[in-house]
Amino acid sequence: MSPGTASRSRKQGGFTLVEVLVALVIFGVIAVSVLKTMQDSVRQQMAMEERLAANWVAQQVLAELRVRSPWPPLGDKSELVPVGEREWQVTVRVESTTEARMRHIAIEVATPEAENPTLTLDAWAAKEE
Repeated sequence: MSPGTASRSRKQGGFTLVEVLVALVIFGVIAVSVLKTMQDSVRQQMAMEERLAANWVAQQVLAELRVRSPWPPLGDKSELVPVGEREWQVTVRVESTTEARMRHIAIEVATPEAENPTLTLDAWAAKEE
């Protein structure tokens, strides 16, 4: 075999080991970044679903409060509210305002094991004359 023939066959042989390893490293970096992005997306989707459910619970509690009494009594009330397959810790706080005919209603909704509320809904009630 002549020296020219040996170099020609090496060029036609395909990728070198170094080229394959570089391609694998690049593929690995891209795969890890795509996986991280997907995990973040799933986490954000779950958080959004939880906030949406908490908002629904807060709106329901506010509607029940207004049906029971258009002029809610002052004070705090906390209870576990089952909705679907979950339980929510709901705290309703009714406070007076600087306007005598208005009351501030704050509804905090959280999962029972959470330190901070998932959602806080503020509403006001006006006394009819």
